[in-house]
Amino acid sequence: MGRRLRTAAAILALGAVTGIRPAQAQTDLGCPPDLGIDAGIAAAPTVFSGTVRALGNKGRQATVDVIRVWKGGPLPRRVEVQGTIATQAKVVTALDRLYARDRTYLFLPTAGGSPRFRENRCSTTRELTAELAAKAPADGGAIPQGAGVPLPDKGLGRFLPLMIGVPTFVVLFTLLALARRRTTRPGPSRQPPAASPPP
Repeated sequence: MGRRLRTAAAILALGAVTGIRPAQAQTDLGCPPDLGIDAGIAAAPTVFSGTVRALGNKGRQATVDVIRVWKGGPLPRRVEVQGTIATQAKVVTALDRLYARDRTYLFLPTAGGSPRFRENRCSTTRELTAELAAKAPADGGAIPQGAGVPLPDKGLGRFLPLMIGVPTFVVLFTLLALARRRTTRPGPSRQPPAASPPP
């Protein structure tokens, strides 16, 4: 795997120096030739425009608010797109696709299904431009329906019960301790009346 990564990096560096186009570099990395966006839309089972709202796996996972469904579907209002062929979160490959938060893309995923899709750099997904938006269906595309996947909770979700439970326990314990102190506190001692002196 390490040798392949070094080879991929060398190809990309060679492209930067010699002017090899990205499509050619992708072909050298094992991607099929890029036949253009029109051919990509025709071949893709699902096509939709959407804005990236959250990132994961160092930019390789995007939580996307769907704007319009150009093809396939139906899709919910929010989907997840994995931009890597790796099955483990910490594995990095030369074919990984990186996303940018708050950027709007035309997604053409190559695997998976609603609401979780997969793709890599070989897919035809690209940032949505005015020229590309002009290729939308005549009706603008279908409106997404349903909620879909939630936004990531930034790792706090699993600790939420603990964060709520511990302070609640402390408050209840304090109230219980105060109540016990009140019930066990001795009342004021009563001294017997002083004996009257004998006549």
